[in-house]
Amino acid sequence: AAALLLTTDTIRIGEARLRMGGFGCVTTAREHRRRGIISLVMDDAMKYLRDHGHHAAMLFGIPDFYHRWGFATALAEHSAAMDIREAEAAADVPFRMRGAKPGDIPVMQKMHAANDQETACSLIRTAAHMTSRWDRWRNVRVLLNTQGRVIAYFRGARVGADYVVDEAGVSGHEACGAVLRSVARLAHGECVGRMKFLAPPSHPLIRHLLAYRADHDMRTDRGGGGMVALVNVPEAMESMIPEWESRLRQSPLVGESAEVTLLLDRQPWRVRARRGAVDVTPGAGRNKVSLSAAELVQVLTGYRHLEEVLQSRRRIITAEGMALLAALFPKRVPYVWMMDRF
Repeated sequence: AAALLLTTDTIRIGEARLRMGGFGCVTTAREHRRRGIISLVMDDAMKYLRDHGHHAAMLFGIPDFYHRWGFATALAEHSAAMDIREAEAAADVPFRMRGAKPGDIPVMQKMHAANDQETACSLIRTAAHMTSRWDRWRNVRVLLNTQGRVIAYFRGARVGADYVVDEAGVSGHEACGAVLRSVARLAHGECVGRMKFLAPPSHPLIRHLLAYRADHDMRTDRGGGGMVALVNVPEAMESMIPEWESRLRQSPLVGESAEVTLLLDRQPWRVRARRGAVDVTPGAGRNKVSLSAAELVQVLTGYRHLEEVLQSRRRIITAEGMALLAALFPKRVPYVWMMDRF
């Protein structure tokens, strides 16, 4: 009568690693719709994640339905488009292009991990992760330098009037020009004059495009699109500690003591920083800030600016508390690649 596909992965938020359950193919048979059956399936799936020690859930869904399970929009869509003639200005680095092979997986995995360091919520790809989904990678092309070393890879195809690349990785700045020239050549062969890259603005290839005439777009979807929910708030915050301690080492609070109390749907959680170490405990303390579950998801992933969220929330907080919040919840670029979506 109703079903969903549940996949389990690990996502990164800076130095933190969260166990995540991804919901896909959420559907109800036509004759059984509007009876609340899919709600029972969703309830059961969320219970499964809680019972098996997961921290978060993620989906790409319709608007105004999934919020009842704590999901909040936390992933934007990013693209950058440019005329293929612009690629003529790219550095003419010698390269050779061929189809990807399973033996290329380790180097592609390494490039992806390096390119995605600043991207929040992206999935951690292992070699097994890519091998088991090799059918998705068959159309990937790799670029080799004159020594035969793989310097970049990408997957693209004609979509309407554009040649769209929805997966790419580069070994360094010098490889970006080779990608542009390769994609332009393929786009010309498909008789289209524009190429579009679906990638977050933190990706080295998209940063490289800032030197060209290009259209950079970002799309958000209120109450829909890419959404995230915290399945277990205490465990999720505990898993964030490595990232929070890393952020503190780079903040003015390094070596200092500070604390905030997060009132999450009226339940208090005390976050304390002492000489670079962070601990999270239930209970109230100083510097109280009230946040809904949805707002916590959005500031934790970096989808929304903390200052903007706090404008409409009750708070009793000192400058020290604000400095700690700024260290814990920076603005980030949350994104999940098309190859990893469920």
